[in-house]
Amino acid sequence: MIIKDYQQHASPTTGLLPMKTVVGEVRKEFLHPGQMCVSSEPCAVTTIVGSCVALCLWDPILRNGGVTHYILAQWDDVGQPSCRYGNIAIDMLVNKMAELGSPRNRLQAHVFGGACMFESLIARKGALSTANVEIALELLAKHNIRVLTQQVGGRKGRKVVFQTSDGTFMVKEI
Repeated sequence: MIIKDYQQHASPTTGLLPMKTVVGEVRKEFLHPGQMCVSSEPCAVTTIVGSCVALCLWDPILRNGGVTHYILAQWDDVGQPSCRYGNIAIDMLVNKMAELGSPRNRLQAHVFGGACMFESLIARKGALSTANVEIALELLAKHNIRVLTQQVGGRKGRKVVFQTSDGTFMVKEI
């Protein structure tokens, strides 16, 4: 199940795209900001984050996995709620994983991103990058989801590739 906020042939209200089936190989997806991928089939999900956050969830029993890439920490109740906002994206990701049969208490999380990309923002309290990481950790704690990996902060972006079938990932600073 792929959830994207824009383009392609997604429903304008839900953002859902039809599932792709690739026989004999691992499906590959690239997530842009504001998008999500949840899969019970092997899938390599790639995304690139700077101040944004990529949150990966994995169920080690059912081997389901999902990733969301959000831009802003909180939806401000203006416009449509979407996966562009951490509080919406994280809750939606947790719910989509539950729909695949993965209970919250079994999920494992990996959090990437939240870099402060601009020198002028480093000393600024309440920076966007910090808020993006904080909302992830806050909501994961609320859902009682264990965080196994945090590669956050710094001044460089990251390319993340997450394997939904086994919960492994590759991260490269860019």
